[in-house]
Order: sequence, then structure tokens, then C-alpha cells
Amino acid sequence: MSDAALAIPPWRLGIAHLRDRLWSGEAAILLLLAVVLIAVLPPFAFLVQASLTVGTAAQSHIGFDNFISVLAHNGAALWTNTIIYALGSSSVAIGLGVSSAWLVARTDAPFRQIAMVAAFLSMAVPVIVKSIGWIMLLGPNSGLINVMLRVVVGGEEGPIQLYSLGGMIFVEGMLWMPVVFLLTLPVLGAMDPSLEEAAATSGADLRHTFQRVTLPLMRPSIFAVFLLAFIRALESFEVPLLIGAPGDLQTLTTAIYQSMHTGFLPKYGEASAFAVLLLGVVVVPLAYYYRLTKQADRFATITGKGFRPRRLKLGLWRMPLGLWLLSIPLSLAAPVLIMVWASLLPVYKPPQFSDFAQLSFANYRSVWGRGDTLAGFANSALIGFWSATIVVTLTFTAAWLIVRYRRTARWALDVMISMPLVFPGIVLGITILIEFLALPMIPIYGAIWILVFAFLIRFMPYGMRFCHAGILAIHRELEECGRTCGASALTVLRRIVLPLALPSVAAAWLYVFLHSVRDLSLAVLLAGPGSQVIASVILDLWNNGEVPELAALAVVLAIGVTALGVVLMWLSRRTGSVAS
Repeated sequence: MSDAALAIPPWRLGIAHLRDRLWSGEAAILLLLAVVLIAVLPPFAFLVQASLTVGTAAQSHIGFDNFISVLAHNGAALWTNTIIYALGSSSVAIGLGVSSAWLVARTDAPFRQIAMVAAFLSMAVPVIVKSIGWIMLLGPNSGLINVMLRVVVGGEEGPIQLYSLGGMIFVEGMLWMPVVFLLTLPVLGAMDPSLEEAAATSGADLRHTFQRVTLPLMRPSIFAVFLLAFIRALESFEVPLLIGAPGDLQTLTTAIYQSMHTGFLPKYGEASAFAVLLLGVVVVPLAYYYRLTKQADRFATITGKGFRPRRLKLGLWRMPLGLWLLSIPLSLAAPVLIMVWASLLPVYKPPQFSDFAQLSFANYRSVWGRGDTLAGFANSALIGFWSATIVVTLTFTAAWLIVRYRRTARWALDVMISMPLVFPGIVLGITILIEFLALPMIPIYGAIWILVFAFLIRFMPYGMRFCHAGILAIHRELEECGRTCGASALTVLRRIVLPLALPSVAAAWLYVFLHSVRDLSLAVLLAGPGSQVIASVILDLWNNGEVPELAALAVVLAIGVTALGVVLMWLSRRTGSVAS
């Protein structure tokens, strides 16, 4: 060792070592991991503690009484309704979505482009708006379709019983059909059609080719999408609340909601026990879903051999199957159009020619003059902006570190950011509510910032998927060039990586913003008197029977989020990503 080396003070060596660690990215990964751990783990810990706490705050003990109570009180009906509802709605969505995706990807059916555009736009319209629209179409008393059928079949009520388990399954299936369509379409579009062409050459007709060749090839992908639809149906809140509750039908999500809103005091222990049980039910299929998708290489149908897909000629079936594709735009247009009609009337009633003279824009003027709706719009915009900005900032940085730095802790960071996928929205709302009730030193309970925090946790996994895909497309040599020119890691990230990954980052921002604005399951539990968002305002108007004002508000909201949805569709096409 030279004398110059011995002369360097130990503290300077320590600083140099720390600088090297920071340059390596390890410290940044550990810092982000600590932030994510602090955000994700405490809500789960508070939830488990609340579910096991029995009695009042003054006299409480640990036990399983809450679990025993909710299991004994509700019996098998609650679980049966939940499972049948999830299985049924998933099957409806798969049947409609997969068949429509096959027609668009592999046949010459008309209206293919209309179906694709409608599927994208359908994701932007809030679920509560579409659910109320279906009630106005299929409701037993004043539902438009039931009124028309009553003229034909007679009787005091229409033949369609919407407030039933079958009605819940149908509406949820129609809501999820566009998502299944979008998830299945890329798989069908990328499959080598040679096997289908061989079947046609052997004399198989269209139906046999689809049943004997296409479906077996797609079975793993279809099953994966079915599991995802099943999980999301288990977490569904709007449809069970708006359609199941009037028919005295409960699922686990509405049971949690009722525990918080029935009686003089919220039943935190009972609601937490329900939430833990729902979390357990969701984890099982979600774990199997990940296991199935990890084995996707076993079912690969795209090889190095080039092919040019040839669309099947439908012949006489072309127009009938093209009309089948119109079920996707119909699932969006029907509930929205009935909302438009209701928004123009002083008192809602099914469409009649005699009512055209009463049409006016008075409800729109009324909506813009109400303090609660203006506050709902302002709060939703503010919450959506900050949620999207914080999620994208965190996940963009995390995705860059995970892709570029091969450090031991990067897998833990990826896992922790993905962990909130197991939290259904209503469960996450309960966990965060209990957490901040137990932490009064953090004064965000009842403010908009508790919703920003909740949306940060909920949408971190989705922001990660968008940003991860965008950064993977950027070659490392561009960053190395910047480093060679003397730029710091932060400068490289800001001046080189961010501009190149901007389409993915912008798509992630819009995705989080749109879903923060439309989400009800978190807002219904966490929004306070001064932090009402537009989804909870719509629910209040519905509960108060103010249907025309509700419809006007829903139309304005649908137009706004659809405009943003068009931007999301354009960016998704540029980045090649479809999120649900």
C-alpha cells in the first residue's frame, strides 16, 4: 500500500464507499422498499388486530369471537350468494367477451372496429353510472325494457326480475365483458392460424373448428382471464349494493358495508372479520392465477416461423355474427342513453313521445349550481391528480431501479409493490379507516389525503406494470452514454429515461386518475363530510331519489372521463399495453 493511500482519512473512505453504494442504486432500492413497507404492511396489521379484538376499547380482549359471530349470523347463504355471483358473472363475461374477441381477431365479421373502440371507452365510464343505467332499463316497475315487455305479456310488473341473483350476474357480466374482450384479443391476434386452416382443409365447418381447435389452444389463456374475472367479481361492490340489496341479497362486500353503516356505532370488529375472510377467499384464486400465468411458456403458439393471419370467411353468418359484436357497444350505449333521457326530464319516466315537449337542460343547470356536486368534482379532480402523480413518481422510479440494477433487494421491492393486488377495494377501505383511527397523530382521517393514500396503495401494482413495460423498451446504452458525458443518475433518469418512456408513464397517470375518479368502494368508507367525491355524490343522489339530477351529473362525468379514456386508448395503442 502506498503512502498516499495510507494518508487518506478513514472518514473520506467511508464517504467514498457510501457514494459508491448510492451510485449502485442499492441505497435507493432500500429506501423505496422502506417507503412501500410503511405504506402496505401497517393497514394489514391493523386489520388483523381489529378482527381479533373483542369488546369495547375500555374492556377488550383477543379472541375469535368476531369470526364466530359473522359465520354463525349469516350462515351459508352469504357465502353461497358470493360464490354463485362470482362464478356466474365471470362465465357470462367469458362467454360474451371471448366469442367477440374471436370474431374481431380471426373473422371478417363487420363492426369489428366499433366493438374495439366501444370496449376501450367502456372502461372509462364509472361502474356506478352503468349500474344505475341498467336499473333504469331493467327495473321491475319503471325500467324501460320491462315497461315495453309488460305491454306485450301483461301484468303489474315486467317479466325481468332485476333485483335477484340472476340480475346481479347479468349486469356484472355485461360490465366485465369489454375487459375480457380486451384481455383475450391480443392472444387470438397472435396465434398461428395454420391449425385452423388445416381443420378447414380437412372439412371442418366454422363451429367445429372453433370448438376443436381454437378453444383448446386458448384454454390456458381463457382460464387465466376467467380467474381474474372471478377475483374481481368477488371484490365487486357497486352491483351487489345497488341491485342485490333491494332484493335482500348480500355478498361479502355488502356485508362489510352493512357492518359499518348499521346501528348507532360502526361494528369495526365484525367488519374486519368479514374483510379478513374476503381477503382469504381472494388470495386463493389469485395465487393460482399467478401460478398459471408463470407457466405460459408451456402453451406458446407463436414461434419463430413467420405467418400472415388469414381471416375466416363467415359467408351467410357474416351479418348475424356482426350483429353479435354490437353487444359490446350496446352494453355501453344502452345505460348511458337512458341516463341522457332521464337527465332532460323534470321527473324520470320511461320514454314516451308525449314527453318530448318537457325536455330541457334544467337539470344540468341545477347540477352546476349545487354545492355538493361542485365540491365532488373538485375533490375528485384533486384526489385523482395527486393519486396519479404520486403513484407514477414512485412506480416509475421503482421500475427503473428494478430493471437497471441487479441488486438483491429489487425482487422484494417488486413483490411489495404488487402485494396490494390481494386487497379488494372495500377491504382496503376498512384497513385504512382502522389504521388512521388508531393513529390520531396523523390528522388525515376524513380529509382528501386519506383517499390519496388509499389510492396510492391500491394502484401501485398497475402503475408498476405500465412503467416497467416502458422502461424495458429502452436500451441501457442510452443511459451509459449520458453517464459517460458526466450526467448523474438523477439527470439520466430525468433527461433521458423519462422522455423516452413518456407514453407508458402518461398512460399510467391517466389510468390511475380515471380509476380514482370512478372508484366507489374506497370513497364510500373513507370520504368525510368535506371530502365527498363524485362517485359518493352520485350514490347519495340515488338514495335520495333525485334521479334527473343524478342522471345529469352522470352524463357530465361520463363525457369527461370518456374524453380522457380516448387519450388512454391512444396511448395504450402506442405502448401496446391494455390494463383492466
